[in-house]
Amino acid sequence: MKRNNCTISVIIPVYNVAEYLLRCLDSVLSQTYSDIEVICVDDGSTDGSSEILADYFHRDNRIRIISQANFGQSAARNAGLKQISGEYVFFVDSDDFIHKQTLEILLKVMQKTEVPVVAIDDVKHYSGALIDLENLQYTVHHNPLEHILQNEASGSVIWNKLYKADLVRNRQFIRGIYFEDWPWTTCLFADVKNYATVPYALYGYNTENASTMRSVFTMEKVWNFAVGIRATQKYFADFERQHLWPLVRKKRICASIKHMVNAVYHEKENQPELDKFLLAMLSQLRQAECFFYYELPLKVLIRILKIRIRRRRK
Repeated sequence: MKRNNCTISVIIPVYNVAEYLLRCLDSVLSQTYSDIEVICVDDGSTDGSSEILADYFHRDNRIRIISQANFGQSAARNAGLKQISGEYVFFVDSDDFIHKQTLEILLKVMQKTEVPVVAIDDVKHYSGALIDLENLQYTVHHNPLEHILQNEASGSVIWNKLYKADLVRNRQFIRGIYFEDWPWTTCLFADVKNYATVPYALYGYNTENASTMRSVFTMEKVWNFAVGIRATQKYFADFERQHLWPLVRKKRICASIKHMVNAVYHEKENQPELDKFLLAMLSQLRQAECFFYYELPLKVLIRILKIRIRRRRK
């Protein structure tokens, strides 16, 4: 059942993170702003994460658990969005943690500025130092899409932002892909007229757990990037958004192409097949005018050429 009269819905997708889950849940449940519901979507965990969730469920009535088969993080987030009852939404990855004042700070800034999104600008560091709530610093941006495209690290992720629920309630993540953050945030910010950022290091991103970006790069991940690129292009094909597409293509799509090319260039496993698949995907995306080679950085173009050369030598 949905909880009534809740201000913030915190969505946490959970999959085999028993080693980090207690820290994550404790950081959320100990927030100085306590009028929250914590929607934990157990995505078929097999490592004891389910038992941890059950224990917390019995200890704190703000915890809600949704259990499903292992459909992936996108599906878990979609399932969480369907169950929100709060006026605002915040995402936390289950191997991460947040500063005890995170939700209070973001909510105060949102209420003061009346913007639909407030973001933590610093996602590369974390500080547990207490923040003076009477003198909060923030910046309001009136060119939100351009701003997040210029700030790839903080702009492309979903977990550093507090959103108005009505803005995100019906926005689905692309199911079954890795790297689902950047298409979702890029499309969302096309429909936002302003947003605010705070300069505080409030989010503890876990660098210990092997991330998707740092793990073996596969043909599936190349395909996932391509799916995200095509979905983004389709979203911006709408008449009201098409004028924004050149900016998105040059900034976000080219950044995605760069990630793909760099990852494949350095990957040692299954290299011939991976090279072939990447080159085929680049050809298809170029033919669909998802990107243009002349917009890519020179270093990326050189690496594409080197991949072509080593492909021919195999």
